[in-house]
Amino acid sequence: MKYAVIGDPVSHSLSPVMHQVNFESLNMEDTYEALHIPTQDFHDIRQIIEDNHINGFNVTIPHKERIIPYLDEIDDQAKAVGAVNTVKIINNKWIGYNTDGIGYVMGLKQVYPDLENAYVLILGAGGASKGIANELSKIVQPKLTIANRTMRRFETWDMDINAISLEQAEQYLDEFDIIINTTSAGLNNNEDIVISLDNLSSSTLVSDIIYIPYKTKFLKEAELKGNTVYNGLDMFINQGAESFKIWTGKQPNILEMKYAVLNKLKGV
Repeated sequence: MKYAVIGDPVSHSLSPVMHQVNFESLNMEDTYEALHIPTQDFHDIRQIIEDNHINGFNVTIPHKERIIPYLDEIDDQAKAVGAVNTVKIINNKWIGYNTDGIGYVMGLKQVYPDLENAYVLILGAGGASKGIANELSKIVQPKLTIANRTMRRFETWDMDINAISLEQAEQYLDEFDIIINTTSAGLNNNEDIVISLDNLSSSTLVSDIIYIPYKTKFLKEAELKGNTVYNGLDMFINQGAESFKIWTGKQPNILEMKYAVLNKLKGV
């Protein structure tokens, strides 16, 4: 079987490394590749996937919402989020899933066991934020707070959340146990930081879903203040593992997947 990740751009993706190592560790002959699909060519997505003989694929930025009209079915999680990162193909039928939220929360529970009682602030209101918020809302008892630059973005949200501005988030920062950045600030080593951490409580766990770089400026600043930080590596590994289960029905070798990505990040 042949799998892929589609995006624009997509050459930076470590998904091929992660999945190929998993296939090999399980003695599977399946393959996985990065498939660049420019936004202007996306209307041909069905033909492109068929021409490349792809049996299932992951979807990354900026196609997670764009893929939806081309699907035959969409599962409840992806429907609630309004974004798809995994597509399974059965008898030419395309079924969309979203494993991002599950992937992130699986890892977060390991580093913050008392997640049920945590006051959580999520920065950003895009697809990744929705996926994480949807999954966290199944576990966390206090109402989630989501902060975004423009309040208009919340018009597409139908979850019971506290919607606030980034300025309000900065003002009330010390009230949260966990802060999660889901924006692109810090991506590709840019020095952007989404909010000031001046009012940060020393006991707050500060997280970023970005894992390249391993520590964004946001995490570095929090660490300098003495806070525990947590990046997006586990989210990346776990969402890939969940995708593998959806495609194959088998259990992945998560340790091998993680080692492969870490070695690649270290240049080994």
